[in-house]
Amino acid sequence: MAGNCTVGVGILLSYSPCTEQQMKTKYDLAKLNATFHDRLEEAQKYVRFYIREAQLSQEQFDALTSFVFNVGVGNAKDVLAFANKGDYQKVENEMNRFVCITEKGKDGKPSRKKLSNGLANRRKREIVPFQIQP
Repeated sequence: MAGNCTVGVGILLSYSPCTEQQMKTKYDLAKLNATFHDRLEEAQKYVRFYIREAQLSQEQFDALTSFVFNVGVGNAKDVLAFANKGDYQKVENEMNRFVCITEKGKDGKPSRKKLSNGLANRRKREIVPFQIQP
């Protein structure tokens, strides 16, 4: 939707549309799964690193891992800081800021933000564990 080239379960290949070569490439499923699991483990490590004060439920940990996996640790730092403090209302508010994609103009440069129903639905699922206090 954002015009980036991804493969498998959202493994980013480039911040541009897929090239003809990328479209023709036969990707090894085992390698894609390994890359997915590596990125998932990396997201889990970041959640464990940033959450040191709060006791998270498994559902909260999983939701934060999903969020970090999707937006990257740089974009997730505020959410992780709020979760670490147990400020779940701010976790919800901050997560809900990440529901747009940046469309690209004909020149390939960022042009405008657009609501992504897919991201909005993902955020709705990720915030549920923070709406019910542990």
